[in-house]
Amino acid sequence: MSLDPNAALLARRLKQAGYSNANIAGILGNFQLESGFNPRVNEGGAVGAPAGKGGYGFGQWTGGRQTNLINFARQRKKDPGDLNLQADFLLHELGGPEKAAADYLRQAQSPEESARRFVTGYERAGIPKTEQRQQAARAIFGKLGFLDQTGTPTGTGQRSVEDILSGALTGQPKPGVEEKKSIADSIREAALQSVMGMLKPPPITLPTLINPFVSQ
Repeated sequence: MSLDPNAALLARRLKQAGYSNANIAGILGNFQLESGFNPRVNEGGAVGAPAGKGGYGFGQWTGGRQTNLINFARQRKKDPGDLNLQADFLLHELGGPEKAAADYLRQAQSPEESARRFVTGYERAGIPKTEQRQQAARAIFGKLGFLDQTGTPTGTGQRSVEDILSGALTGQPKPGVEEKKSIADSIREAALQSVMGMLKPPPITLPTLINPFVSQ
């Protein structure tokens, strides 16, 4: 079974911010239990705008942190239940008021330890259900392979055709694809030769003229 689309978006944003796959799995394992990846769910299951009590959103932000989420959305003139807005808010917290929790999380090496550190340092849940969060993190970890196929710094080195050809077409290769330049140049040359071949007019064959004064 593939990863929930909302979870996949969060995973990509976290990967771009430099978190490891294990850390990302730990965060998402927590959010799976908190909200089921529904950015508009209130604590108790009601879906819509923030109810003003209990938790709300991916992380089930509560109390002053929920107020901060609402103000964060208001400043950007966006819906507090917006998927991308909550991803922005999560990264804002991890880079600011919750930086200590982020630093604590980054030291974890496994999905299970990441889940434990995230619920302890960031979620600070009243009833942590740590084992369930760890199980969810481990299951999610096995679905994060797509993060290493997008050319991110910690990826496997696989590149798309667009990445390989970009340097040949623009003259400014993307970092990390210099080794592909010769392949791209060959592809470009072959394409150029093919186009020129199609544009070249066929040779003109003149009819043979018969001289009536010469015996045939």
